[in-house]
Amino acid sequence: MLIFFELGNTQLKAATIHKGTYRFLGNVKHDAILSGEFIESFNLDEQNSSAVYVSSVAPSELNATLTELIQQYFKVYPTFLATQPSCCGIQCGYERFDQFGVDRWMAILGACSGSSKPTFIVDAGTALTVDAVIDKKHIGGFIVPGLGLMRDSLLKNTALNEQSLVLEPAQDGLLAKDTAGGVMGGTLYMVGSYLNSLISDLELETGRKFNCIGTGGDFLSLKPVLDKPYTYIEDLTLRGMKEVIESL
Repeated sequence: MLIFFELGNTQLKAATIHKGTYRFLGNVKHDAILSGEFIESFNLDEQNSSAVYVSSVAPSELNATLTELIQQYFKVYPTFLATQPSCCGIQCGYERFDQFGVDRWMAILGACSGSSKPTFIVDAGTALTVDAVIDKKHIGGFIVPGLGLMRDSLLKNTALNEQSLVLEPAQDGLLAKDTAGGVMGGTLYMVGSYLNSLISDLELETGRKFNCIGTGGDFLSLKPVLDKPYTYIEDLTLRGMKEVIESL
């Protein structure tokens, strides 16, 4: 059995390949790593793993903790995957490919697997990233604060921090009638408008129509305000990791 871990800014996701079959196992918070509970949460058999692969954007201390636990439970040393100048027929657009985030690279590989269409990838996590691929070449992307970071910034750096706010998405009508709804709806439409304008401008500049893929914990919140149809793939980065290993 092959085990794949995606270690993000706030969560750990996992998947396996067993007897040729890929299976996404879900996600847990970082706390589950520190306690070792992620093994039980993912229902992993510690005696039945031939290799473990990790894609991580987390701090080195957390990487070290995860590595130690993997060695303890699975009796193997994990292989940390990295961004490459090219892989699976896709060329990285960064001149310094080593500075391109491994999470973005794996998401690109997962999104473009089996397709030659122009592809626009949105990862709505702690940071919100966008990347575009045309003719199997990554043509670039952007990084902006994610919904959670925007909302936290408002609450921490304005007079809003003096209010006791429960940020909930539900409201009647387009515009909010309370502060919490104003923060939730305002940031949602800000990010949604940014994405709608960006894909429109990109298609105008390139003369191509893009296949749009979304992933990340906040993407389903964004999807209703997006103009174009998006395919949501929760385990997109893990699927990209699978592509890398199967290409070896």
